[in-house]
Amino acid sequence: AAESFNAKIKEFRRQFRGVSDVKFFLFRLTKIFA
Repeated sequence: AAESFNAKIKEFRRQFRGVSDVKFFLFRLTKIFA
C-alpha cells in the first residue's frame, strides 16, 4: 500500500512540476488522499 502511495505522489509531482501555488497543490493532495 505504501509503495503505491509513493508512486502516486511521484506521478502527482510529475504532473505538477513547476507549480507555484503550493496551497492549491496541498489542497489537491488532501482531496485525493484524504
